[in-house]
Amino acid sequence: MQTLIRSASILLLLFILCGCSAIRIGYNNAQELSYYWLDSYVDFTTEQKPLIKAELATLHEWHRLQEIPAYIKILREAREKVLDDTKPEEVCSLLEDVRERIRVFNLQTEPIIEKLAPTLGHEQVENIQKRFEHNNKKWRTDWLEGRQEKRDEHRLKLAVRRAETFYGSLSPEQKEILRESLRISIFNADTSYEERVRRQSDAIAILKKIIDLRLTPPDIKIEIAAYFDRLQNGADLAYQNYIDRLVIDSCEGFSKLHNATTPKQRQRAADKLDRYIKDLEALRSPVQIH
Repeated sequence: MQTLIRSASILLLLFILCGCSAIRIGYNNAQELSYYWLDSYVDFTTEQKPLIKAELATLHEWHRLQEIPAYIKILREAREKVLDDTKPEEVCSLLEDVRERIRVFNLQTEPIIEKLAPTLGHEQVENIQKRFEHNNKKWRTDWLEGRQEKRDEHRLKLAVRRAETFYGSLSPEQKEILRESLRISIFNADTSYEERVRRQSDAIAILKKIIDLRLTPPDIKIEIAAYFDRLQNGADLAYQNYIDRLVIDSCEGFSKLHNATTPKQRQRAADKLDRYIKDLEALRSPVQIH
């Protein structure tokens, strides 16, 4: 269930970073969109709807007041550095700041899951599992099936799209830098998919345990906290080492690309960050929430 709550919360961040003209409207409606997204997984009952809506509203208010200032700080730090060359460790430092925001968000969602989990029925857990399986099918299509060359091109296409969001059109030489970074990356689709399925199975098992054993609130709290710990710190040392290496690869790849950008491209990225910061500062105002 945490996976669902956290994924829905990412909508809040996406509305911040999507770069669309309706960014403020999107963020202010994120709690409603998050609810409908969650409902597509769970199919909430009439009794559950007021609970989850109230919790999402509280979460959204907390995020606006507490997390937006933290993201402004991160974006300002990025803005200060974007016009200059960078080093992998500087990129990883900013990335770690974002990962810390996710850890903080995890702590904020634990109480929500503790309240909601014992109200779920077996049919709703099955709904979640079916949606997981549906999404996994698409994931396999994108990352595991077909020729390796086709999968590599899919990864490159996504990487280019993300980079061009900030820098504008990339030159053939810059795209080649991305291609080479992806080629030497430790990323392994099978490893990532196995962990994806493991986490989903873990979440389903916990929900069933809470329902079937009718756990008390203190025991539910222990189970949810343990799940978060496994989610955050990894249940397998080999996988955690894989993730750590993957992060380093990403930082090195981004650093190489950034250092190959032109002054015009860097200024475009700086202007983009300035707009994000401006929008976030506006969203801090209580008036913006309505």
